[in-house]
Amino acid sequence: MSKEAYFSGESIQLSDMLRAREERALRQLHLLKEYPEGSLLSVTMNIPGPIKTSPKLLEAFDIVIKAIQTALADDKICYQLRLLPTTGYEYYLITSLPSRDLKLKMIALETELPIGRLMDLDVLVLQNDLPHSISRTVLGGSPRQCFICSKEAKVCGRLRKHSVEEMQTAISKLLHSFFNKDNQSSSSDKTG
Repeated sequence: MSKEAYFSGESIQLSDMLRAREERALRQLHLLKEYPEGSLLSVTMNIPGPIKTSPKLLEAFDIVIKAIQTALADDKICYQLRLLPTTGYEYYLITSLPSRDLKLKMIALETELPIGRLMDLDVLVLQNDLPHSISRTVLGGSPRQCFICSKEAKVCGRLRKHSVEEMQTAISKLLHSFFNKDNQSSSSDKTG
């Protein structure tokens, strides 16, 4: 499947992204204050470039959301919200699970699910009255790896080591492989 199949959505501007980030931060703050006893999970996708949405990206997003819900099936979920703006899909969940335990479950999910690398599964807490993400490295996890070179993703991002084109190609290959494996296992389940 071509890269265009995965990046076929509406193109957005930087101002749209900045506004979406601000709205997301306000939403996170509101949820943390509304549910002070709960843990907040904020989910977005790591999609470089001006196109953040498409039917295939939504399919991948929803697969991860379903995996999150399955992983948290034994825990009380107090609140869920799924948003589909053109600036990128968003999902919010409040659970009674302690934030540290929630983050550990999300690190495991990111690692186990092949498309987990495409997601930001942020567990947030209030710190100085502002939302603060719990770092995977603080909990003993390794830093996220780059889609392309497997070095630390933050370093590659900060240095702009890879072009948007390169990253989109890598994401397309990852998704194509994931969806093909999923289809192959579904076919073998039916025949076996």
